[in-house]
Amino acid sequence: MQKKKKQSWGMYLIGGIASGYGGYLLNVCYQPGKDINYFLNRLDQVMVAPFANYWNETSLKAIILGIFVYVIGMVMYVTSRKNYMPGQEFGTAVFADPKKVAKQFADKDEHNNLILSQNVRLSMNTRKTRRNLNVLVIGGSGAGKTLFMVKPNLLQLSRASQIITDPKGEILRCCGGMLKAHGYRIRVLNLVEMEQSNGYNPFRYIRSETDIVKLVTNLINNTTPKNAQPSDPFWEKAESLYLQAIFLYVWQECEMEKRNFRMVLQLLNEAEVHADGSPSDLDRRFRRLERKKGSNHPALIQYNKVVRGAGDTVRSIIISANARLGLLQNPQILRILDHDEMEIEEIGLGVDGDRNRKTALFCVTPDSDKSYAFLIGMLYSQIFQELYYQADFHYNGKLPINVNFMLDEFANVPLPDDYCSLLSTMRSRNISCTIFIQNLAQIKALFEKTWETIPGNCDSLVYLGGNEQSTHKYISESLGKGTIDKKSSGETKGRQGSSSRNYDVLGRELLTPDETRKLDNSECILLIRGCDPIIDKKYNTFAHSRFSETEDGGAAPYIHDRMAAQKQAVQILSEESLDYYKKKKEQGEDVQIVELSFDEIFSYEPIPKKIFSEEELKENQKKRTVEEVRPPKKTEKPVQTEEEKLSELLESHVYNEEQLGEIMLAIGAGISYDKILQMADTKNSAEKMKEIRKKFTKETASD
Repeated sequence: MQKKKKQSWGMYLIGGIASGYGGYLLNVCYQPGKDINYFLNRLDQVMVAPFANYWNETSLKAIILGIFVYVIGMVMYVTSRKNYMPGQEFGTAVFADPKKVAKQFADKDEHNNLILSQNVRLSMNTRKTRRNLNVLVIGGSGAGKTLFMVKPNLLQLSRASQIITDPKGEILRCCGGMLKAHGYRIRVLNLVEMEQSNGYNPFRYIRSETDIVKLVTNLINNTTPKNAQPSDPFWEKAESLYLQAIFLYVWQECEMEKRNFRMVLQLLNEAEVHADGSPSDLDRRFRRLERKKGSNHPALIQYNKVVRGAGDTVRSIIISANARLGLLQNPQILRILDHDEMEIEEIGLGVDGDRNRKTALFCVTPDSDKSYAFLIGMLYSQIFQELYYQADFHYNGKLPINVNFMLDEFANVPLPDDYCSLLSTMRSRNISCTIFIQNLAQIKALFEKTWETIPGNCDSLVYLGGNEQSTHKYISESLGKGTIDKKSSGETKGRQGSSSRNYDVLGRELLTPDETRKLDNSECILLIRGCDPIIDKKYNTFAHSRFSETEDGGAAPYIHDRMAAQKQAVQILSEESLDYYKKKKEQGEDVQIVELSFDEIFSYEPIPKKIFSEEELKENQKKRTVEEVRPPKKTEKPVQTEEEKLSELLESHVYNEEQLGEIMLAIGAGISYDKILQMADTKNSAEKMKEIRKKFTKETASD
């Protein structure tokens, strides 16, 4: 649509002055009774000296006449002017060229782009594109949401940590190995095969009483059926107070290793309401707390609010709380919740503070059973809470690493109640979401009154196809209307027959809802804020340069080893990682930093155990004992143990950080000393060491 031009009154004024002065000059040239030649000659003289004094008795009339003519002319111009928009009468919508759009938004580094379609890329650099990285993907079952959107963007290995909702674990099996091979730390909350899940302890991320309230509220909301009939709010509020008291006690009074849901369940089991009014074990526990720390303890305040009610009321509250947390009485679930291996803060800061090491967190959920879905809800709530905390309080409002949520089956994922507000504020914290839904009806059901906030805060929308009517209508209306030419003809037969042909224009949707429904299965529709709509081919995932590294491309399926998440006894840290831990210590975290020499490091017990078998260790110990009691001969040199040789090697050669890392990996893999010595030649680069290490690792495994 063309913009209306503003009236320029200054130009009108200048025009009036010029017209008046023109009348003044023409008055000099005109004399009654003179012919045209006199007028022209006189005009030439005036033009040579236009600012000379030509004033006479008729000059004022001439000036007024000039201005009057100008005013009449301007009135006629203004009143006759029309806002013609030829070819745009009903709309200006057209389909854009995908390659031109890609040229506008794509990054020169192909792997620093978000893949939207075969030709369209969106740079991860939001300063360049001035678009957020939130994407709404709409596609019915079988439209290719995982194949054409999730997997390609994981293959990109863009500069972002990834948090992926993974129904059934298909994406983890397919892409986990590829991500790990390229340096990603893999973490998994697996509710399908729980024995393969890493630990997640919500108490690890509680910093204040407010966090307790958030955790309890989230737990209650996500364990309450969405379509349940509303009951008396008293019971829910009372249960919330009761759980807050229990959680506060566990967080503030229990030892670090007991701050978990196992302890919560233990306290819940201590609660009873005796008919004779005698105190339960939980009552006695809280009375001891009162004697020890006074009646103003936060846990005690909340507890007293509940237990001072009538006996039957308190009994109902206890039963309700036990019923809500009854699902946690599962040994596998309790194992997951006993300890924490997620290290959520490092998702946005880098593994050990190293910004070059990203995290891929997979939330594997069963698609047919939502019994434990509330655990995913708790995790997501705490991820947002922790990332916002780190960004706002320690990194000037922006995380060092972009964090992208891939929320597959978005409608089935329990999310924070304030998710819509989070979506509108996460961009500034360097967080983004790719939301996958089957149709708009799903988010309309979830966010009945605020559902438009979801597409409104996603600068990119990808429609892969579907069969839901309201979605067809929404996409059709979003594409807009264009103006097309209309040709009509008519013919009248008879004695005085006639024919006519008329040309006109009319408005038409780029795609009607019916045409949207019939979108080719190989194509998708893109809507990027501020751009004309695009129809392009879906991305060819099979042609990606890293596709062969996935299970679909022929690589072995990834099987997650949860034991690998445990911290190694000895790790080589970069300067960046060391600074990260120093900063955590300054922030009051439980971090101890000890500086050790190479001798001290390699005298540490776990190192020899990694290098030698038990028999070799015993043999070495015997040799040491013999050498210690038998004085060495004058001609013989002291016998060096393998550990001493290795220590001497590292002290006598100068290695860079990457080379040291390869040597440590070789030690951890159980490669023999002789082979490590071959590999540790200073002439070998870190890359060469890596090749040799992989070769020796295979040989060691085959042995």
